[in-house]
Amino acid sequence: MKNYEPEKVYKLIPSQNTMWLMLKYSLHKNVLQIPSSITLGTNLDFGLLTKALNIEIARNDCMRLRFRKNGDDVEQYFIPEYRVENVPVMRFRTEEEQEEYLGKQAKIPVRFFKGETFRIVFFRSFDDGCGIFLNVSHLIMDAGAVSVFYMDLLSVYKALATHSDLPKPLHKFEDYIVKEFTQLADKEAFAKHAAFYKDFWLKDGPCFYAGVHGPDILIKERKKRKDPNLGVPHGAYNPLKDKSGLLTYHMDHDTSEKIIKYCKENLLPPEILFQLGYRAHVSQLNFRTDNTMSMQLCNKRITYKEKQMGGCITQPLQVRCILKEEYTFKQALDVINGVRNTLFRHVDFPYLAARKIQMDCFGYGTLDAPNFMMYTWLPIPTELPGGIKFTYKGYNMGNYCMPLYTFTYPNGDGLNFNYLHRIAEITPQHLDSLHKNMVKVVLAGIDNPELTFGELMDLCAK
Repeated sequence: MKNYEPEKVYKLIPSQNTMWLMLKYSLHKNVLQIPSSITLGTNLDFGLLTKALNIEIARNDCMRLRFRKNGDDVEQYFIPEYRVENVPVMRFRTEEEQEEYLGKQAKIPVRFFKGETFRIVFFRSFDDGCGIFLNVSHLIMDAGAVSVFYMDLLSVYKALATHSDLPKPLHKFEDYIVKEFTQLADKEAFAKHAAFYKDFWLKDGPCFYAGVHGPDILIKERKKRKDPNLGVPHGAYNPLKDKSGLLTYHMDHDTSEKIIKYCKENLLPPEILFQLGYRAHVSQLNFRTDNTMSMQLCNKRITYKEKQMGGCITQPLQVRCILKEEYTFKQALDVINGVRNTLFRHVDFPYLAARKIQMDCFGYGTLDAPNFMMYTWLPIPTELPGGIKFTYKGYNMGNYCMPLYTFTYPNGDGLNFNYLHRIAEITPQHLDSLHKNMVKVVLAGIDNPELTFGELMDLCAK
């Protein structure tokens, strides 16, 4: 539909603008995409799956989003229909062959200004499973939308295969876009959110970048700028050093169950425990600082309608925490959870506006970012209705705008921890220490919640 002229054109909503910002921290368009796959332990008819895919495109309006430039602005609009005639089908003989092919596909930029917002490959895995590989623009899907896509596509496929009714229709992302702009027009609410964030940043003074790589970049810039009190260097976000690697660690079933059980008994989301473990490690590594900040992606899919639609609606929360050495494990968890819950109440305030207030409060430049990592918990199911098992996998795009992005998800008999990192600053050895100390801290705290944060840092130093 090259000559299609839309009746309605929208600007990017705040969540999409946040993703668009990633290009300002990178010179590579592949940072603006999500490559992933699922592999099912059952046979699929790929011809029927192609038919299901085209039905999914009609059901899932974000897959019919298109983008264009208007001066310095990016505009988006929906096309009424789109079909994929042929989906590549690959047969992999070995795991190495599969990883090499899909790994290359993950790094090829999705040309979202040229009508290509997603790329799909079907494959028969080296272990005889059947899989779907999706590389999608972050402007049309976030991780939650990717999960919606996989689950709905397979539900449509099952309906076709069994000659049964299609699942209930998905809700429209376009309706959510309209809702977002209505909320943004509420100037009184916007002012209240802005006032909160100004107090949030100022009440604990300047921020501190506690890098996973240690204080090396900070020390170097302190000397260069002749400022011994500098707390936030911009070297970690240098756009010329954005080549990335990806490491994955698997946590076994028993350890995972122990952590999940503790979370359920104490009404805590699992990411809070992992965040405490990460913070103990980077605090100990960076002058035992009590001032750490990471970003956590908030799914924002709260209502049933939002959970049953595509689109990019995720919003980063800048979870800044002051963790004193005398805090017990449980008190430190409460602090992190309290900050996170407070920020949830302001999740409709655009991240870029909150970031601008932070920059104004402390005089930070564009590359002066205090977040040592971004974290996402992906509560992806491990089986489909009917008990069909499947595995999820994320891939390295090849470049990334931040020093480190960590995402955790259930996989098989435990949990997978993926670490997407800039290789210029963070090595596999850095990540090995980070992951092992996180696990050590979490398990020690579960066994003895009265251990102090200082004692947990001591564990990290051993």
